[in-house]
Amino acid sequence: MTINEKKYELKLDKVNKILSSKVGGSFRPTDANGFLQEYNTILKGINANEYKLMFNCKELKVTGTDIKSGVNMTEMLKGCIEQYKKDGFKKVVVDCEKNIILKMQISRISKEVGILNFEVTS
Repeated sequence: MTINEKKYELKLDKVNKILSSKVGGSFRPTDANGFLQEYNTILKGINANEYKLMFNCKELKVTGTDIKSGVNMTEMLKGCIEQYKKDGFKKVVVDCEKNIILKMQISRISKEVGILNFEVTS
């Protein structure tokens, strides 16, 4: 499937010890749940503290409340960042390219969560 069909793509590079993800568009609860399901399946086969987790968020839209379901997607994003902290990746890098608002949102949430090995770039 392409990024347009499911809004995310996960790739595991065991040689360079990188789990990379490309995410885009506006995430709905079904997108987030699908992502987490795939993420958890991949994580079962690796030792996360040996890996970098890298996100390409250049096409991701700022997160808010999902209009159709009423679910607070910002809280879901916070839950994901808490999960990355718990999983113990060597480093988490989020590339927001030139989306300053998204960079500020993700930076704020990462500080709230208290994940120290987290970097947001633009």
